[in-house]
Amino acid sequence: MVGRETRRSRDLLLQPRTLAGAYDGAPISALEDKVIPVRRPLSTILIAALVALSPAVLPAPAGAGLALDPVVGQLVDSTTGAPAAGTTLRLHADDGGTPGAVVVTDVTDTNGEFSLAPTGAGDYWVEVVRNNRVQGGYVSDRASGPSWVEFDPSYATPVTPGRRLGRVMALPSFISGVVVNAANGNRLGGITVNTREVTSLSTVVGSDTTDSNGFFRIPITGEDFGLRVNGVSRGFEAGWRACDATVVRTWGAACGSPIGRIGKVFLDRA
Repeated sequence: MVGRETRRSRDLLLQPRTLAGAYDGAPISALEDKVIPVRRPLSTILIAALVALSPAVLPAPAGAGLALDPVVGQLVDSTTGAPAAGTTLRLHADDGGTPGAVVVTDVTDTNGEFSLAPTGAGDYWVEVVRNNRVQGGYVSDRASGPSWVEFDPSYATPVTPGRRLGRVMALPSFISGVVVNAANGNRLGGITVNTREVTSLSTVVGSDTTDSNGFFRIPITGEDFGLRVNGVSRGFEAGWRACDATVVRTWGAACGSPIGRIGKVFLDRA
C-alpha cells in the first residue's frame, strides 16, 4: 500500500503541468516560445500611478537657499566711546537708491554689537533707531575711519551682505549738564537753559529748567547748537555758554555747545 501511493505521487510529478487562463491544458514545454503576460501586484501598479501624477522636481536656482553673511558692527557713543547697548537697528532693502522695506531688526548687546542678516544679494541700508541715549539715522559706511550714523539720510550710504562696519559712531540725543554758582560752586535750581540754532539764534530748539541739583537735560537732533542760560529770576546773569563753560553776554564771545554730557556751566551773579 505504501509503495503504490509513493509511485502515484511520483507519476503525478512527472506529468506535464498546465497554466491557468488562455493556456489551460497546454504543457509548459509547449509554451516555452510564447510570451506569457505577467500579473503585477496591485501595490506596484499604484506606486507607478502616483509617480506619474507627481509634479516634476526641478533643480533649485543658483544661490537659492544659501545663507548670506550678516552685516555686523559695534554701535558706540561718539562723545565717550561707550557701547550703545540696547539700541534697535533695522536693515532695509534698497529701493532705487533709497531705504526700502525692513527685512530684519536687531538690538545691540552689552558691547554695542549687532548682526543683521540680509535676505538676498544686493544693497542694504542700516538704520539706527533713536532712543534717549543716541540719535537715530542711517549709517554712512566710510572707506577710511569709523562709520557714522547720519541724522540726515542724504549723507548715508548702502552696504552689501557680509560688510563688517567696525565701530559705528552715534551722536548723543541730548545735551545735559549742571549749572553752578561760579563764585562758590553751589548748584543752582530754577535756571532756564535752552538750545538755539546757530544759524538762527532766535529759534529755540529745546528747553529745560534746572532741578534742585542744578541738573538739566534737553533732547536734540543734530550737533550745532548755542546754549542760552538765563538766571535772572534767581539774581544771576543771562547769556551764552562760552568755550570755557562760563556764561558770556554776547554770542560773538561764545562757542557752539558740545552735545551729550557737557558737565558744569558756571554762572555769575548779575
